Amino acid sequence: MSEKEKHPIIEKFARLFLKEALAGFAKPAERLAKRVARGIGLILAGIVIAVLGVTFVAVGVVKWLALLMPSWLAWLLVGIILLLLGITVTSVTYSSSRG
Repeated sequence: MSEKEKHPIIEKFARLFLKEALAGFAKPAERLAKRVARGIGLILAGIVIAVLGVTFVAVGVVKWLALLMPSWLAWLLVGIILLLLGITVTSVTYSSSRG
């Protein structure tokens, strides 16, 4: 066998060895990536649904309050309440994640 014929055989064995060695890592990594992608998708869908729900409830509350007071005051009141609610949720989430 010449020197040129030995290298392709060694390369074939090396490729086969690497393929077999990495095959054990590829499937679990692929499953993990799919699971993470699915989780992120579900989280984003949940956030969108929650934001839409809060928006519709807030607009409904404004419409209801507009019957009792001027429209600008109803919008201001609901905006302040949502701002305080957001600050509260952010503070609680931040403090629970810290310790």
